[in-house]
Amino acid sequence: MNNKTKKEITINYDRQKIYCEINGHGDELLIAFPGYGSTTEYYSPALPLLAKKFTTWIIDLPLHGKTTWNKPMFTINDFTAIIQLILQRAGHLKFSLLGHSFGGRAVLTQIPFFGAQLNRVILLAPDGIVNPGLMTVSWIPPWFRRMTGGWVDHSHRLLPFAKFLHDRKWLDSGAYRFAMFYLKTSIRRRQVKMYWLSLAGFQVDLPLVKKTIKEHQISTFIILGKEDKIIPSNVGNILKNGIESWVENIEADAGHLLEGGAVLNLIDL
Repeated sequence: MNNKTKKEITINYDRQKIYCEINGHGDELLIAFPGYGSTTEYYSPALPLLAKKFTTWIIDLPLHGKTTWNKPMFTINDFTAIIQLILQRAGHLKFSLLGHSFGGRAVLTQIPFFGAQLNRVILLAPDGIVNPGLMTVSWIPPWFRRMTGGWVDHSHRLLPFAKFLHDRKWLDSGAYRFAMFYLKTSIRRRQVKMYWLSLAGFQVDLPLVKKTIKEHQISTFIILGKEDKIIPSNVGNILKNGIESWVENIEADAGHLLEGGAVLNLIDL
């Protein structure tokens, strides 16, 4: 990334401060969300591919990077309001959306709100079309999430026990790596707790998303990694079913991170 073309802006939203990094000089506005655990830097490999066509606003998610978030949760409406503030600041009505992993979930939740304004949507290994993990499933009710949310505050005390279980192959390696990374520090435990509490109300209304894409003829691209161990390989077909004219599925020789968006070279932007 050429830092000379980068501009940093903080948008005040309620009592939150949303960090935005602006890159490129194209006429079209692109708003991009990284995934859970990532920051604006995730998209660095993709920026040269976007610079001529788009002016790209990359947003640090709540409690990620340089975004400060004081509320205990976030909602779909929060993301809608943040996008509206960006549109006002950028002076655009029409725009495109890009999201990786959880950022893809965020994008999917916004399609019904902004359908008439969207030029295109790009989804990189998006979460939310199916919910395979305990964190994201919709059937865990909010009251249970609130009741158990406090357990996360002191969950680092369980890490030695997690190691004991993993050493004896009684704990899955993926779950062990998640615990060791996300529960070790207080800021990461805050992230886990807030996302655990928020996700009950942060579900994708897939029928409405499909209806909006079809009604407004939104060009939608979904790129999945052949080696992705997190997002199921069938999510592209699930999204495309019934709206084949508007959705293009693409497979990349990559894992879940999709080379920081460098796989966008597979799309005719």
